[in-house]
Amino acid sequence: MQIIIIDGSPVGDPCYNYVSSLASDITTVVLCGYNIGHGRGMDLGIRMVKTKFVLIFDSDIVMDKSPVEKMLAMMEEDTYGVGYLERTGLDGFEYGAQPHHAGQEMMMMLHPYFHLLQVSEYFKFHRYVHHGAPCFLAALDIHRKGLTSNIIKEFPGLGHSSGKGWCWTGEPREYIQHLHARNGGTCEARRLKGLPQIEGNWETEHGTPQNSSIRTRRFLK
Repeated sequence: MQIIIIDGSPVGDPCYNYVSSLASDITTVVLCGYNIGHGRGMDLGIRMVKTKFVLIFDSDIVMDKSPVEKMLAMMEEDTYGVGYLERTGLDGFEYGAQPHHAGQEMMMMLHPYFHLLQVSEYFKFHRYVHHGAPCFLAALDIHRKGLTSNIIKEFPGLGHSSGKGWCWTGEPREYIQHLHARNGGTCEARRLKGLPQIEGNWETEHGTPQNSSIRTRRFLK
């Protein structure tokens, strides 16, 4: 497979230096030199893809057994993506994480930690954005068009392998082990350094930035 790595480390960081050494005939390395953010990084990588499908995955996963061929077999002509679906509020926060979720509708969001996308279908809906849930505006767009159950498919056996949220409990997984943010992932590493969980301002449904450092828990990758 052709591999694209989008690196958001600052120049001189050990990660920056390591990732730069991985460039090869099958590995394209994009060194941003700053924290581009999860959603913007994914969008940049997707725009570089020249194949029909793209497999998106976080750096904090371990693949014990590949589900990719079975995920590909679930793809149909109009399928947007295949992966783990999470119950999410229309504001992009895990459903139940905010008091105002009570009595509100929710949507199913394709979680970014490991999912297969059909590239042509990705561009028909809202792009991935800078947010604690970078896929939420895409999920909202699909939800409002009434297409979620038609074009997004859940692959059995995927999900968080540790931690606990409002709508889920981590458990050992057959295929992909996902180290959740509250248990040592990227978000937790930044928190322990006294840094905001995500740099900069988040994009929202209405395009008004909101500060990312205080409003999220148990939600980031």
